[in-house]
Amino acid sequence: MLRSRFLFDAVFPALVMCWAAVLVYSAIASDTGYHALFTLEAEVQAKAAEVEALRARRRALEKRADLLNSRSLDPDLADERIRAILGYTRPGDTVLSRRELDRILEAAPAAED
Repeated sequence: MLRSRFLFDAVFPALVMCWAAVLVYSAIASDTGYHALFTLEAEVQAKAAEVEALRARRRALEKRADLLNSRSLDPDLADERIRAILGYTRPGDTVLSRRELDRILEAAPAAED
C-alpha cells in the first residue's frame, strides 16, 4: 500500500513534469516549434521581397520591349540601340577604346591616394 501511494504521490507527478518539459521544449526549440516558425517567416519575407524585385524588373523589361515594338517604335531608343550595337557615333561624340578606358580607370585610384 505504501509503495503504490509513493508511486502515485512522487513518481507520477515527476513523470508528468518531465513530459510537460519535453512538450515545452518541443514547442519552442524543435524543428517544428516557434523558432522554426520565426525562421520560416523571415525566409518568406525575403522571398517576397525577391519576387517583388523580379516583378519590377519584368515590368521594366516589358516597357522596354514595348518601346522596341515595330508598331510603337520610339526613335530615340532605336537610335540608341543601333549606335550601341553597330558602334556608330554622332558628330561631337567622344569615343574611348576599351583599353584606354581601362587605363583611365586603373589610374584613377592612384590619383586619389
